[in-house]
Amino acid sequence: METSLRFDSTNKRLNLYAKENFVSDDNVVLTLSGSLCTHTGAVLGKVQLRKKFFPEILTRLDVGAAYETNVDEVKYVLAGKKSFELSDDGLLSLDLKGSYTMFNKPLKGQARGRVELSRKIFNFTEDQDLKLKIGFSSEDKKMYAQIRENNWTLNVDAGGRWNVRYDL
Repeated sequence: METSLRFDSTNKRLNLYAKENFVSDDNVVLTLSGSLCTHTGAVLGKVQLRKKFFPEILTRLDVGAAYETNVDEVKYVLAGKKSFELSDDGLLSLDLKGSYTMFNKPLKGQARGRVELSRKIFNFTEDQDLKLKIGFSSEDKKMYAQIRENNWTLNVDAGGRWNVRYDL
């Protein structure tokens, strides 16, 4: 089970987050996740079922559905990712990500896209790996960046929002 502590600049509240993935032999993934707000005691949950495909033209293609307790509706998702390795060692890559989400209430869809340049640095310091990422989101129409160390992750965007996560 993955667990983490999360804090963001929008809500300014600490959340305890947990997630578990159950994967079958034929790449069907059931994901259960939830968070507990340490300030209010509010609990949010999400269940997601998706099938992963690995076609030759894409790095990955996901088809599935998700239910979130705070929205109280099922949404259907089609998502894809294509990675291009920009270095021989595979530590520098350009990732193109896209998804289309279909909602029931009202019947509508939402397309999203991202372009990300990421660099992995192994043994940045002794026993510490680092991953740097910079990207652009079509949904927010903003640039964003991520710095990830073994347990810590800091995300920032051009609008001044940020969040930090510590993996337990």
